[in-house]
Amino acid sequence: MSSRNSIIATLRAHLEPNPNILALWLEGADATGAVDEYSDLDLCCSVIAGSLAQVADQAEQALASLGRIDFKQKLRAEKDAQHLVCHLAGTSAYLLVDFNLFVDRGSEFVAGDAIEQPLVLFDKANVIRYVSQQERLTSLAKHQRLQALKDTVAQVSRLDKYFKRDEFLEAFGYYQKWLLEPLIEVLRMQYTPLHPDYFIVHISRHLPSHVLHRLEALFQVNSVAEIESKHQEALKFFEETVAALTSAGEGGA
Repeated sequence: MSSRNSIIATLRAHLEPNPNILALWLEGADATGAVDEYSDLDLCCSVIAGSLAQVADQAEQALASLGRIDFKQKLRAEKDAQHLVCHLAGTSAYLLVDFNLFVDRGSEFVAGDAIEQPLVLFDKANVIRYVSQQERLTSLAKHQRLQALKDTVAQVSRLDKYFKRDEFLEAFGYYQKWLLEPLIEVLRMQYTPLHPDYFIVHISRHLPSHVLHRLEALFQVNSVAEIESKHQEALKFFEETVAALTSAGEGGA
């Protein structure tokens, strides 16, 4: 049994008998069948109120039963959620265990979505639910977000002073903030409408090759002069995508 499968099987065996745990499922590459040698483990767990810390400790003990934990970090610790990251000594450096815990809730997935699905290990309380594509699209309220992105790009003039000052870091940072990030989001609205907030996660797999190459070229800048030149192409790309969304009815009037 591989290290990956051992981790999954061990966590399931240790956690499923606990009455405080409602469900355990995998997301990411394991759930979509896209595991390769660089994939981490994305585990999610739903627990009853008051048991968050106890379940987190139990999961850590389960991992420790397989070997020494040589890295662990708590990325998020809130009243109703925790995000832990661990790594077992002797396993691939890429095999980080992302363990997300939620209180009294699961996750919602779109039936038939090829990008995001759960691989359910157990679900005692039916906390994992599925909705139709239309239900998800309706809930995203794209027209409001699209206007916010247009308002962001309308401030692209903030770049000008950095061109004039020949300040590369500032120009590069604002180029990304005021143009490239909004551009990626509208491209997501067009090509992965169920996941407009995915930013660059697996974006090379999700965009058509001609769109991806056009976007990549905009990131390939080495000077203020290149940013000044390419920001006009980025603005044109953004406006074209917004127009396509609007004409298709995705963005609203």
